[in-house]
Amino acid sequence: MVDTDPPPLTEEPPAYRPGLFAAFRRRRAEADPADVRRREDRIAHDAYEQGRRDAYQRGRRDERARRRGSPLLSLLVLLIALAGGAMVYLAAREGSFAGGGQVVDRAIGHAAAPARSAAGRTGEALEQAGQSLKKESGSSEAGQKPG
Repeated sequence: MVDTDPPPLTEEPPAYRPGLFAAFRRRRAEADPADVRRREDRIAHDAYEQGRRDAYQRGRRDERARRRGSPLLSLLVLLIALAGGAMVYLAAREGSFAGGGQVVDRAIGHAAAPARSAAGRTGEALEQAGQSLKKESGSSEAGQKPG
């Protein structure tokens, strides 16, 4: 026959004493090795991320300093882009790039006409000034006798 009852206690359990486990309660908590590993991994990952962010910002600063753009060059590129946009608009409005080019040619011709006449007047004025200088220098040379 199988006995299922627990064996009888031969000694009595220890009496509760309040200070008995005080040292046990004040002990340092032992960390689970997996927790320590995760914390070390997290610290290493945080340091890696901080280093990566710092390197990225340094690279941005260096590239910005190296690629300092010229304001005049930027203005020139902007003007060329605007002219290209205007040509595309005119081509769409006229139905072809050739038609748009004719519109631009006419506009340039109208704008250049006053400049051509001003250039002609300026040239004539310079010629007259040069001839009057020749006349003045010719008359003053005639009045002076080499001597």
